[in-house]
Amino acid sequence: MKRYLLPLAWMGFIFTLSTDIGSMGNTSRFLVPLIRWIVPTISQSDLSTALFIIRKSAHFFEYAILSILWYSVFIQGGERVSRHPVLMAVLISVSYAGLDEIHHGLLESRTGSFVDVGIDTLGAITGVSLWSAIKNGLTPAIKLKLRYFGWWFSWGFFSTIMALIVLRGGSLSPLQMLLSIPAVATATGIGGLVYYARNR
Repeated sequence: MKRYLLPLAWMGFIFTLSTDIGSMGNTSRFLVPLIRWIVPTISQSDLSTALFIIRKSAHFFEYAILSILWYSVFIQGGERVSRHPVLMAVLISVSYAGLDEIHHGLLESRTGSFVDVGIDTLGAITGVSLWSAIKNGLTPAIKLKLRYFGWWFSWGFFSTIMALIVLRGGSLSPLQMLLSIPAVATATGIGGLVYYARNR
């Protein structure tokens, strides 16, 4: 039973952020000063774009972590719990994402969004897929390469967010900026793998 505590606690954390605590008005109180400290001359429109990117990225990672935690529960429980731990982890995460957006719709300070459910779903599938690949059937060398990719991917992901904030998004639309983050992160991850292969 103890193995359920961590994913349930993370769901509680997500629920807390789903209340007024995680509303744009409240999170902006510390995000806006941080962004303005990094880019003092940022315009209001660019500031709004930066907040949009940060909030959507948070959705992705919240549910990537949630799916990984549920996957870990199911593989610990063996076949008695589930023969399809990846599928079960994704189903629970996506269902909770839907309930989370319904909850948003009931609050005056929040707005439910199908787009957010899509981002949550992508995060859940990505997170559990990568984690299960690392855990199952991979040689130590491949696991090391995946970890190396993950480190560079994470560096590229957050560096792209910071670059978009500093450059004020350039001429990109919010959607283009949102898509550019995983694209650059993936390219950075591949670059890290190439570096590893050439210098190991």
